[in-house]
Amino acid sequence: MPVQQGRAVIRPAASARYDALAIAFHWLMFVLVAVAYASIELRGFADKGTAARMVVMELHKWSGALVLVLAVPWLLWRLMRGAPAQQGYSRLGRLPGAIMNGLLYVFLFAQPILGILMMNADGRLLEVPGLGVSLPALIAPDAALKDLLGGIHETVGKAFYLIIGLHAMAALFHHYMLSDDSLRRILPRK
Repeated sequence: MPVQQGRAVIRPAASARYDALAIAFHWLMFVLVAVAYASIELRGFADKGTAARMVVMELHKWSGALVLVLAVPWLLWRLMRGAPAQQGYSRLGRLPGAIMNGLLYVFLFAQPILGILMMNADGRLLEVPGLGVSLPALIAPDAALKDLLGGIHETVGKAFYLIIGLHAMAALFHHYMLSDDSLRRILPRK
């Protein structure tokens, strides 16, 4: 945290940056999650059974599936490489950020898995476009389970909105109020 002495503000030493692959994963995941959320919100503007509704639902489904596909290598990369050291914060001071990042990873896995399970419970498979290949069903069709999973998927989605918002607000707070390098560490290099 910056310390003010007289007129000068002394900032902690610059923190190390994330590597290019971690930055790419972060921002690609941001785009995919934004597309998933935007498409599900746009669904309400299209009547059921219309081509427009089918397009936004396919967009939602495939952006979510890609989140799951990319979350695996991103998490493995993060586990192998770790996060770069952030200067000026104690281990306890870094704990809220670590908890937030952990929650984001949980949601990145849970939300698409819930969506796939909901499709399976509805008797549908996740088909790879253009290849005619479907992922095997993880569960058998079950209308009651589909409704339950749909409710959970929606509730978790709303909680994910909150976590994403807190993550973004924390980044902006660190950048503008604390004047530290938290946000700069994940921004693409110029």
